[in-house]
Amino acid sequence: MKAVLSILLLAAICVGVFALGSMKKKGSDESILHVADEVGLPVEVATPKRGEIIRLVQAPGDVEAVLEVEVSSEIVAKIEEMPVEEGDSVKKGDLLCRLDDRNLQAQVESAQARIAQLKASILQAKADLEKAERDLRRQRQLNEKDATSDLEFRDCQTARDKAAAVHEMRVQELAEAAAGLKRIREDLDKTIIRAPIDGVISKLSAKQGEVVVTGTMNNPGTVIMTISDLSQMQVRARIDEVDVPLVRDGQTARVYLQADQDRPVPAQVVRVASKGTKPIGRDVVTFETLLAVRSHDARIKPGMTANVEIEVAKQDDALTVPVEAVVHRMRKELPDWLIAEFDKKQASLDLSQRAREAQYIKVVYVMKDDHAHVRLVDPGIADTRRVELKDGVAAADQVIIGPYRSLDQLADGKKVALADEKKKSDKASEKPEDQKLAENEKKTDDRSSGKKEPSDRKDETQTASAGSTP
Repeated sequence: MKAVLSILLLAAICVGVFALGSMKKKGSDESILHVADEVGLPVEVATPKRGEIIRLVQAPGDVEAVLEVEVSSEIVAKIEEMPVEEGDSVKKGDLLCRLDDRNLQAQVESAQARIAQLKASILQAKADLEKAERDLRRQRQLNEKDATSDLEFRDCQTARDKAAAVHEMRVQELAEAAAGLKRIREDLDKTIIRAPIDGVISKLSAKQGEVVVTGTMNNPGTVIMTISDLSQMQVRARIDEVDVPLVRDGQTARVYLQADQDRPVPAQVVRVASKGTKPIGRDVVTFETLLAVRSHDARIKPGMTANVEIEVAKQDDALTVPVEAVVHRMRKELPDWLIAEFDKKQASLDLSQRAREAQYIKVVYVMKDDHAHVRLVDPGIADTRRVELKDGVAAADQVIIGPYRSLDQLADGKKVALADEKKKSDKASEKPEDQKLAENEKKTDDRSSGKKEPSDRKDETQTASAGSTP
């Protein structure tokens, strides 16, 4: 019984709603029961533009000279003279530093005396050798006549061989002493350090009076100064492993110095490392890339920090839209005809790549007749603001670019409205009763705050004039 009553009640409500919908207001065609139309989703649109678009790869880097030499000492000595300072320009062969050479001078004199001594020893050894040979010849003659014993003959032979060995030993000692003197003189020449290249002293690490040491396996030695050839500069950039496949030798680049980021410096990629490096404590792999600076700008100095932009792709006449216009949608959120078109384009790919590409589909929404229409697109080159669309849209289309909340809710066929027009229509659709109510509320607020209406001021004026009448 209750079920029957419920059905009858529901039917009566439907009939009443239908009847109210059929009735019109007096003097108007508007229905008494007014059902609001679908409200358009507020959107912003943009028209595709044709023009140049460049894809850039950005990376940090450090400025350095192409030719840079660290000047060190090859001997252990104290710096006696240093006629240059940091920042000075030098030419190849200019005096940079003079080391203490008194110890080496003494070694030269000692080696020269040793050589003179050995020369005298050689003369003595030569005389002993000649005497031993004469004695041996005489013993040989006597031995042939049986005038001497074999023992005496052999003793003379041994004495001759011993004298020859002493002579040869003195000759070799003289050669060794001469080589030692040559080595000492070379060390003496090293006490005068001259510029190996033309350039500027970019760093001065030692001072006059300090003792410089040579490098060993565990000690790199003393670096006296660094000379940089500022006529050729380069940037050693660190390219992320995601972007490095796009970077090649010869590509155009720009260098933005931290000291002046408004004026870029032209550059060109020279070399890309074949092996990446991973800094300690970080999981980011970067590839060292050298960029030659194509300018003799005085602002560029070794050791500066810079950011580089490398042009990895370029299109002179591309149809582009703002990057926010391209959205990703899952297959189940798109119409069947678009999915079929997408699958047809992906048929040439292998299964793994096709599965990866099919997870999300790149589309744009075009506004037409106050509705959003989805389009399948093939994005090309993109920069930080715009993206190239190879197909899917025309130059006259109105592509929906935002806001983000609306882009997230967009669907094919959904009603949309321009954000500015929607605000105007909302303001124009405000009812007169609502405006009057707002005015009354404003008057009430003005009275409560002490403000008086024009009519109140008029009454006060009339009262004042009546009180002043005699």
